Amino acid sequence: MESSNLQIYWHESQPVYSLCFQESNSQFKLFTAGGDNKIRAWHLNTKGSDTNENCIKIDTIDFLSSLQQHEQAVNVVRFNNCKPRNILASAGDDGQILLWKQNDTIVKEFGMDETEASELKESWYVYKRLRFSSNSEIYDLCWSPDDKYIIVGCMDNCIRIFSVESEKCIINLKDHNHYVQGVSWDPMNEYVFSQSADRSVHIYKIIFDEENKNEIKDLKLRSRMIKADLPLRGINDKQIDFDSIKNSYLFYNETLPSFFRRLTVSPCGSLLCVPAGIYKTEDKITNETNQSSSNNQEYCNAVHIYTRGAFNLEKMNNRPVMSIPFLKKPAIVISFNPIFYKKSDSAKSKFIDLPYKLIFAIATSNELLIFDTENNVPLSVIGNMHYTPLTDLKWSDDGSLVMVSSTDGFCSYVSVNTKLFGEQLDEETKISLMKEFNESQTVMPKENEISISTQYKGPISKPITMEQVVKEPFNIVNILPVKRKIPTTENDKNNITTEIKQPKNDSATTTPIANNEAIKSPERIKKRIQPTLLTPVKDQNKS
Repeated sequence: MESSNLQIYWHESQPVYSLCFQESNSQFKLFTAGGDNKIRAWHLNTKGSDTNENCIKIDTIDFLSSLQQHEQAVNVVRFNNCKPRNILASAGDDGQILLWKQNDTIVKEFGMDETEASELKESWYVYKRLRFSSNSEIYDLCWSPDDKYIIVGCMDNCIRIFSVESEKCIINLKDHNHYVQGVSWDPMNEYVFSQSADRSVHIYKIIFDEENKNEIKDLKLRSRMIKADLPLRGINDKQIDFDSIKNSYLFYNETLPSFFRRLTVSPCGSLLCVPAGIYKTEDKITNETNQSSSNNQEYCNAVHIYTRGAFNLEKMNNRPVMSIPFLKKPAIVISFNPIFYKKSDSAKSKFIDLPYKLIFAIATSNELLIFDTENNVPLSVIGNMHYTPLTDLKWSDDGSLVMVSSTDGFCSYVSVNTKLFGEQLDEETKISLMKEFNESQTVMPKENEISISTQYKGPISKPITMEQVVKEPFNIVNILPVKRKIPTTENDKNNITTEIKQPKNDSATTTPIANNEAIKSPERIKKRIQPTLLTPVKDQNKS
């Protein structure tokens, strides 16, 4: 692999908030969005690397066009999913969603600088505008798989779905309590996902019209993920203690130093990867009476991964099937390589059993980590790329280039030798494996086996015994099974009930939650305080 920072003024030294590739015969055609209210198109000219013959390097960059119809900063740009991928959707602080198409001839936009206009090699025009009455700032957007709808996450705590054909907002939901900083659409067109600064991730089931199966009627909230029962992990020894299960927060609150939490779904729809995660760690100490107590509680940065089977449960479990903990900085955005790779014969993964191999990249505030679905350690870690937090990342269509944007106004690239990932699958084989995978059934584990995903519909991961889990080294990626103590006495049953503190807000309450439905939580008894009359003390010296 090879990485470098591209030192050009992408947006006049303003922050670069988003970027994406367009499928093009010229291979690498990049669009960037910045704090200067503009979208710019670039052509990346590459040549062979001087240090690695299997990698490429960006030699020169050609400016192609400037798209200037937004009135404020542009936060996100995304191309449509269906071929030909020639429609660019953009949104930002002005609350507008603009859909762009390329002109057949070069047309100068009104108000464009003469110098910039003379450098245009192509021009784009707005053929549709999607608006809502509130005009709230938009942080993220995502196309539906059939390109008929666009979902956006807004600063007024709402998610909205727009119909591209009618140019109207058909769904407006305000289920979050803070800014919605990331949205994603299921490639199989069954769910949509949103992540907010209120520490929650919402999973919505798409309700289609009974007569017109392609027309969205409503969204049904399937799950609101804020907390989950997770095994504790030591700070110093970094070993998971399966006997210590605590209900803890899964995600950062509003103090996360980023405008975005760009969650994503794998191209096959099997995995949901959520950034801005936290994982509770603590060390245990033993006192003089041989009783253990918790000490030095901390939260480490993490990425939580959920499987598709979890969404099909009647009552979804918020516990992730995997976690990537101990990141140096909070994860901001995750992106999957669009290429499917042949599964290795010597695959060591006991966590995700897919019939193919997927590659994904995680951008934290200052690092880029590349993982695959077969190993429990990153394939590569690239650090010291920028001085300020990263904002977005995208893979090229051939999977050989990763582009990263930052608030410092610059972009970086990582050139990848795709041979490191293995043999690429052709389109026919990929579709066949995906169809076979989705139609297969899960084999239920035996009594001594535990695997979160095996209780779900769909073969997400192989069942593994608890002994295997404990013996495996947990360096980077961890499956999160929960080992519960079976109550044997009446006192043990009473000790199962725990109280979970909710986030501090106007409607916050403390609700007792029992792990056994047959055990009812004790009702709270109101305490009454006898009022006391307070009278002033008379000064004896005064008469």
